[in-house]
Amino acid sequence: MHNRLARAFTLIELLVVIAIIALLLSIVTPAMRKAKEHAQRVICGSNSRQTAIGLITYAQNNDGRLIEITNDQGNPNNPLAWHSVIAYSPNNMIPSASTPRPMHLAALYDFGLIGDPGIFYCPSQPRTSDYPIPYYYDFYTDNGTRQWGSFFPQIPGMSGHLFVRTSYNYWTYDQTRLNRIGSHRPFLVDNLQHWKVIPHRRGNNLSQPPLGVTAVYPDGHAAFVTDSGDYVFDPDIWQPDAAFDNGPGNRLDAYLTILQRLQGN
Repeated sequence: MHNRLARAFTLIELLVVIAIIALLLSIVTPAMRKAKEHAQRVICGSNSRQTAIGLITYAQNNDGRLIEITNDQGNPNNPLAWHSVIAYSPNNMIPSASTPRPMHLAALYDFGLIGDPGIFYCPSQPRTSDYPIPYYYDFYTDNGTRQWGSFFPQIPGMSGHLFVRTSYNYWTYDQTRLNRIGSHRPFLVDNLQHWKVIPHRRGNNLSQPPLGVTAVYPDGHAAFVTDSGDYVFDPDIWQPDAAFDNGPGNRLDAYLTILQRLQGN
């Protein structure tokens, strides 16, 4: 009989293999992350364009009129302008004692112009504990167990915030008809409420500027507006270090400046 000698890896060989694997991962991981963000950007662009087509169809069916931007009390340019469905009652909007009221993009779902409310959300939307308000679909469906628009979750630490939100911002520039907005003005954009919730980031580092903004225009075309020379993501406008913000409700002038910089793409 011949003895078989099993040859094991030496420690040096094992370390070399581990080093090679680590090197490969360092090369492949950024490429995979970039590919994932590109795929999410494509989906986000499709979602936003479908939503915009719903808005255009609504206008065509209603003598050119747009869905009004308002909160539950009829006040425009208010933080509530971004809430898609609210539970409204005279008694401080208590869901158990009220009827859900669709607003803004949620009206498209209520009228049957949008069948899947999941398209109101960008898959690249950051999920961060640094910003208290969530803008993702599963939060407002209790992880898919409830119908969207029928569930009003309480945001931890924020009493009274019983609303359903979307991750796209809808804006009419105080116009009531679609043809008065102008084809160069975006009327649907990515979530621009605060620096920490803007999608399409470079990795998971929220301190870095986003890659760009998805914007859709009244003629139905969508564009991914990249930021050249810190023009769109100007820190003087965004104030990235601000602890909390609520978009046009708190800083309307800055928000309108951002929209203006997205024009004509």
